[in-house]
Amino acid sequence: MQFDRRTFMKIAGATPLAAGLGYLPAQAQDAYPHNKLTLLVPFDAGGSADRLARAIAQFLPAELGDIPVTVVNRSGGSGTLGFTWFSRQKDDGSIAMVAPVNPYLISAVLRGQGNLKWDDFHHINGQWQDYYVVLVNKAQPYQTLEALLNDIRDNPGKVSCAVIPGDGGHLSAVIMLEKLGIPKENVNWITYDGGGPMRTAIAGDQATMTFISALGSNVIVDQVRPLAVYREERDDARWPAPTINEALKPLNVEVPVLAADLRCLSVQKSFVDEHPDVYEKLVAAYRRMLDRPDFREFAAKGEIGGDWMGPEETAASLKKSYEIFEQYLPQL
Repeated sequence: MQFDRRTFMKIAGATPLAAGLGYLPAQAQDAYPHNKLTLLVPFDAGGSADRLARAIAQFLPAELGDIPVTVVNRSGGSGTLGFTWFSRQKDDGSIAMVAPVNPYLISAVLRGQGNLKWDDFHHINGQWQDYYVVLVNKAQPYQTLEALLNDIRDNPGKVSCAVIPGDGGHLSAVIMLEKLGIPKENVNWITYDGGGPMRTAIAGDQATMTFISALGSNVIVDQVRPLAVYREERDDARWPAPTINEALKPLNVEVPVLAADLRCLSVQKSFVDEHPDVYEKLVAAYRRMLDRPDFREFAAKGEIGGDWMGPEETAASLKKSYEIFEQYLPQL
């Protein structure tokens, strides 16, 4: 499919409410018209999207009038099974989705998986933007990315890489090898269906390296060594390592810096169109939740994102990532 300006404006302008809603106390709002809200996470429990969903489920009920919010995990196919299941649910506001739309939904749509259509989804907010980091277990001998890549070049099959098939980390690894003229077959690719299992694998030295979301990987910081971060500037406070193109400079190549997971709160586009009043109640409650001091304290301690980008800025960010994936995804 073509992600043209018309499609982008349709998504970005899906609702007029974004900045106009007030922040009245939850009890002053009209009651939410459902006795519960389900949050679908299309990956296994324990990953970053799951952690984010469970944080929302803990604090959103108070802003919805004390209705329960539950998290349901439906993993498989790098998110595709969950995305497909979500797209077939009632579009009345009783269910929403918390997922890394970039890269997993983008990848699934571009690959033609699950008969998914980009325009069937509306993304309320990109709450947690991440970046990729190249990690090895501390038991591995590699102190630099250059040393690791030289071993991949010289010893085909020796190095393994943990990836989620079709995600931005996988694509970043393949692009880097292509730029260096190293056959991707030189790497033993070990696939996982979610960040939680992949972090467990690299922390347990079950794979040599991984390209993984950085901000969601703080839980394994003591078991791994960072070799590079996919950023324009370093982030030594979190991962003391050179930027990816600094690390590749001795090898005389540069690679595109793909943005990592943008974890979003999303709904069906038909819900926005058919039930705008309910949609506005959900967004207003969610925005109040993001501003709650107890939520912000909880998110800071757990290193969970709590940003408000809103529909338009979220759509613009996703459009940029979509175009990069459209260009490079055939290399997988």
